[in-house]
Amino acid sequence: MEDGGLLGRIHAMQNPADCSSSKFFVWQSMTNNEKDTRGLTAWGHTGAQHLLHALTNGDQFAAFGSRVLITDNKLWPMAKGCLGGRPETRECYFEKLTECNLSDVDDKKLGDNKFAIMKTPQDEYNRTIRTVYTSPNDPWFRPIGKIYSWTGLPGDDHSEMAMVAAAIAYYFRPKKWLRKELNRRINASIPADLDPARTVGVPIRRSDKCKGHIIDGSAAGEQECPPLENYLSGVKSFLLFDPLIENVIVTSEDRSACQEFLGMVQKEFPNLRVIQNVGDVQQGTGSGSKLEAYVEGSENADVVASALTSMHLHLRARYFVITSKSTWTSTIAVMARNYGFASDIYVIDIAPNANSYSSFARKGS
Repeated sequence: MEDGGLLGRIHAMQNPADCSSSKFFVWQSMTNNEKDTRGLTAWGHTGAQHLLHALTNGDQFAAFGSRVLITDNKLWPMAKGCLGGRPETRECYFEKLTECNLSDVDDKKLGDNKFAIMKTPQDEYNRTIRTVYTSPNDPWFRPIGKIYSWTGLPGDDHSEMAMVAAAIAYYFRPKKWLRKELNRRINASIPADLDPARTVGVPIRRSDKCKGHIIDGSAAGEQECPPLENYLSGVKSFLLFDPLIENVIVTSEDRSACQEFLGMVQKEFPNLRVIQNVGDVQQGTGSGSKLEAYVEGSENADVVASALTSMHLHLRARYFVITSKSTWTSTIAVMARNYGFASDIYVIDIAPNANSYSSFARKGS
């Protein structure tokens, strides 16, 4: 992290020489957070946006400087049953956001004037107060306008997507044991001769993303998921655009959808080499509150490692067929544009729905 660039700068700002003289932005867990159904990248995206809030002090960096983002130490739903005596927090899987500790922040139980608790992400607060807590009743975040203000770079007209990608990458820094597991899974899945420039990525997001999905503890669907034929049409469009395409990477948390699509690909494009995530749990939901309940014999760690392996596999593609309202598939496209192995990333969005994050995935803006 000391190598520079946006990641190096974030690391430096998050790890001050003297935590006792720093200001803090504390990301509080939700009330009844053990039932929080947000998935892996929904958490990552929220964490990245909270990080940008802290670094810019809610768009007031010029007057008040930065804050250090730190999380509380409550249970993180996807870390239930964390192996090896690791804490059941995000630090089960990922490096700390900061080397500062909760003992460095102002305890809200003490009732003094050194802290404030935001009622909503848009709530204003006194920037001179040392410690600010996020609302325990709102799972989302404040959009930040001047996201480069804290970097020391002139102006604020640099790539917004590059900054968001760096913040997400910082959030998702895996622990050493998880890095080792990801490398093992990636090496088992990716052929040595794979050429990213000749590869299509199809991360199929279905199950709890689709209206009509009902599984206990899983989020209710939020969009009309397109038929698998639309994914196939996207692959066909790319093959017409670039006849040199050789490979298609297919992943999904939904096993039945993945198997059905693979059959369609093999029938329609028998010369394409299909690449899958070897050992993928495919738990049937992207929700994070009851992952351990969906696949017998699998631990939450298996699900998280499987998901992150799928993301890293797709970084080896140049062309993508996605549904961009899914934070998961949008994040894959965003990370591929910034940290992928191919250049000139192309994306076909087959979903009828979109959100404010989708434009990064679709246009690379």
